Amino acid sequence: MRKALAGAFAFALLLAAPPSSRADERELRVALTQEPGTLSPIVGTLAIEADLVQFLFSGLTRYDDRGNQVPDLAVRVPTLANGDIARDGRSITYHLVRNAKWHDGVPVTSADIAFTFAALMNPKNNVAVTSPYDKIARVETPDAYTAKIILKQPWAPAIDAFSDRIGGAIVPAHLLAKEPDLNHIDFNAAPIGSGPYTFVAWHRGSDIVLAANPSYFRGAPKIGRVVIRFLTSDNTMLIAIRSHELDEADRLNISTFTNLGTVDGMLPATNTQSFWEHLTFNTRRAPVDDRRVRLALCYAFDVRDLLAKVSHGLGALGPTNQNPRTPWYNRKLTSYPYDPVKAGRLLDDAGWKMGPDGVRVKARQRLAISLSFPAGNINRDQTGVLLQQRWKQIGVDTSIKTYPPSTFFAQAANGGPFYGGKNDVTLAAFVQAVPDPNGISVNTADAIPPHGNNLSFYDNPELTRLENDAASTPVFARRKALYDRIQEIELRELPYYTLRWSEITNMRSTHLDGVRPGIVGSTFWNVADWTFR
Repeated sequence: MRKALAGAFAFALLLAAPPSSRADERELRVALTQEPGTLSPIVGTLAIEADLVQFLFSGLTRYDDRGNQVPDLAVRVPTLANGDIARDGRSITYHLVRNAKWHDGVPVTSADIAFTFAALMNPKNNVAVTSPYDKIARVETPDAYTAKIILKQPWAPAIDAFSDRIGGAIVPAHLLAKEPDLNHIDFNAAPIGSGPYTFVAWHRGSDIVLAANPSYFRGAPKIGRVVIRFLTSDNTMLIAIRSHELDEADRLNISTFTNLGTVDGMLPATNTQSFWEHLTFNTRRAPVDDRRVRLALCYAFDVRDLLAKVSHGLGALGPTNQNPRTPWYNRKLTSYPYDPVKAGRLLDDAGWKMGPDGVRVKARQRLAISLSFPAGNINRDQTGVLLQQRWKQIGVDTSIKTYPPSTFFAQAANGGPFYGGKNDVTLAAFVQAVPDPNGISVNTADAIPPHGNNLSFYDNPELTRLENDAASTPVFARRKALYDRIQEIELRELPYYTLRWSEITNMRSTHLDGVRPGIVGSTFWNVADWTFR
């Protein structure tokens, strides 16, 4: 099968070589702050990998710049009104466009939808999140251009299944169905998708090169070639922007963005996304398995101080996993106030007494924790140092551990420390890729790794029940009440604690048109429409 795949890759390169006559011959030069670990939408985990999905793959649906669900491979978005969502809420029917092809020329059919579902649910595949697919009983394919999703029960988040993202974008059955698993195959480094751009080359540590797909079912992209560079150093990024080596620099570190100043020919831009920077407490590891210790750590620093000193005021405060700019946020809740005295009392109550060297001790054990996060983000580095300093003041000895992002977010089976539960406290950012507020993949017992993002390993039956109840009702008022209660539990029990809701900061050429950053998903959701003036 690997030889067959290699042959298919070569054929795809031949197809990709001459850009469409409709495409601008100029090259789109994009910079990202991380390098992906994979280009597979099945086993990927990074936000950067979700960005690259937009170039290479398609979903049944996608989200526009206002967060509206719009068709992609589907002819239309299923609704009750058009009859594609059954009245009992137990099935969703998708009618596929008939002109979509894989980059090797093979038509995209309903068999690919059924295979993608099987791949996401295959326990041999290192899939980070199986929700909402675990609520699907089966995918029926009555004909080549109809896929019918049969649900085990009515499930509101199911409408977000198979959208154009990690854990949703459609992959080719004819190339992958015979693989025993999809974890370490050639496809993951040189994929064949159905998206607007075809894969050309991946120069590790440097860049990925893509070419316009002349047969893209929504019309050939307007720019013929894309080079995506990985600039993980702030200084390198600053130089590249100031020397006009880039057309789009995406997800910039805030320090880079604020230090740039005015650059002729480049336009600074921020946009709000559901991107939450937070602490994850590993509730299975001492000493943070004790809620009093978690609470003390939160009282020991001021989130407003972090927002001002690290984020330069960019972003918003909200202590839970619901964006404070949305109607789902529980507005009765606020971040914990800075109160180191109360933090000390909580640690005293938990049996941790101050030692002569300024570190607390309990049963001859020092109060020592690890704070882990992905390397390469200077703002996260600064946040980590500030937390370490504040926690030292209350008698906590904090060691900082950093990892390359692809290692940090790797699945446990691949040695990932986060998914493997090897950290005490983790500092990271998650992005909510769809507007639906459900937190099933981070809050429920069923989402504890290896098949979920409950990286706090927190098992609370009430929280699991509430998340499932909220996802099973389409009524806003009922869902809102349930999510309000969920947030109350989150803030009380502290499996996670959100430090800030980030702004996405970009710099782009004033000659680049068509960029419409969204409030969910990726800046590149409509990259096929981008053009140069």
